[in-house]
Amino acid sequence: MMPAAQDFLQRPFGRMLPDMNERDPIRCGFSDEEWAAALPWAEYFATVEDKRDIWESNARRALVDEYAEARLSNLPGPRRILVLTEDWCGDAARTVPAIAKALDAAPLVEHRYLNSDTHPETIDRYLTHGGRAIPMVVAQDGEGNALGIWGPRPAALQALMRAQQRDLGPPAKGDPDAMGKWYAPIMAWYARDKGRTTIEELLMLLERGGRARD
Repeated sequence: MMPAAQDFLQRPFGRMLPDMNERDPIRCGFSDEEWAAALPWAEYFATVEDKRDIWESNARRALVDEYAEARLSNLPGPRRILVLTEDWCGDAARTVPAIAKALDAAPLVEHRYLNSDTHPETIDRYLTHGGRAIPMVVAQDGEGNALGIWGPRPAALQALMRAQQRDLGPPAKGDPDAMGKWYAPIMAWYARDKGRTTIEELLMLLERGGRARD
């Protein structure tokens, strides 16, 4: 069963890691070793093979509007963002390019990308109702204090998927036609949104702590 929509409304903005002043990898979100193992966006994007056409299409269509750009340029302080992802994941292919495009527009943000399949100990700290779900964005401030996490989907889309399950039941994995019909509204939502909701939710995470620069 999919998690309730209200859980995902809280995840991007309300899930804070405890004891943020203690430099402990678990409490601070990720360790220096995990950060070192992750790749900058251009290097990570070059490794993408599965669903490459979807990744490229969403990288082209991702929309960072002027308002978002202004907020990204005026964050309270430096940020480090670790994105747990995999190229085979359809949600990652449709959200991670937008995340990367937005973060590239933020001068105070350094962002890297880590394969969750080869780092299970990392993704296992951010289980979604007991299961692994990606993409997952983990945010720290410039001093290594945890700001929170986001993932694996925008709240509005999670609500739509929840309604699909309620009205139609789970998708029939053995029936390609039924699968296509089940996922059609989800794909249409992604196409209309162009990453804007993901970027808005991500901004609310990045803006935590301190005040905007003068």
